[in-house]
Formats: sequence, structure tokens, C-alpha cells
Amino acid sequence: MDAVLANAKDDPKNAPAIIAFAAVDNPQFLLPLVSASVEALPDRAVDIVRALLKVAPKQALEIVRAAIIAQPKLAVRISSMAAAVLPDQADEIVKVAANAAAGVPETAEASPSGGNLGPNGAAGASPSAPPFPAQPIRPDLVSPSS
Repeated sequence: MDAVLANAKDDPKNAPAIIAFAAVDNPQFLLPLVSASVEALPDRAVDIVRALLKVAPKQALEIVRAAIIAQPKLAVRISSMAAAVLPDQADEIVKVAANAAAGVPETAEASPSGGNLGPNGAAGASPSAPPFPAQPIRPDLVSPSS
């Protein structure tokens, strides 16, 4: 596994493919590989997780959990991407991500929602909150297009 990580660090552009091929060749090392690679290459973490989800979709929940525990600051990005890649498992992914993020003290404290990821994968998102204000904030303003 150390050789795989060394190769991935030497070639960060191709790191997701390197890690994914290693996971296919050695499925027993999938979760340790997730943790180690996401920790070693935080700038490529989301792409690494995406590649791993494509080669091992049946282990999506475990992959997301391991990745968030390894890089708690990326919880929202990882869970959002995972839910987009595997929409059939989106609800389960969000639940696992919320639980994993809540279990990591620095994430729970830093998040305004206490580590709770909403249904859209955003911290503090409310299921009933509209994405934009329902009414203009200042009704006296007129759009430049009118």
C-alpha cells in the first residue's frame, strides 16, 4: 500500500486512477487505502473518492465514512459528490456522512449545524428552506432588466 501512495503522490494528476486500480487489484485494502490516500492527498480527495465509488459502488457507504473520518473538513464536498455519483444511495450517503462528521470533534464544532448535513448535503440545510428568498429582500429595488 505504501508503494501505491508513493506513486499517487508522485503523480497527483493521476492519483485517483492509481488508487482505484490498486483497490480493484487488492479489494481487502479498500478502506485502509481510502483513509491513507485521502489523508495523504487532501487536494485530490474528492476525485479519489469519486474514482473509488465507481470501482466499488456496493461499498459506497464505507468509502464515504472512511474518507470523511480521514478528512473531516471535506465532509460536505465528499458527501455531495457521492450523492451525485450514486443518486440511488443519496439518502443513505447523507446519513452516513452526517454520522461520520458528527463523530469527528473538529467538524462538529466548526459546523454551524453541529455536523448535521442536510438532505442536499449542505451543512445546516433545512429540508423546508427554499434555496433563495421567496420574496425580494428589498421590494423597492427594481431589476435592471425591467
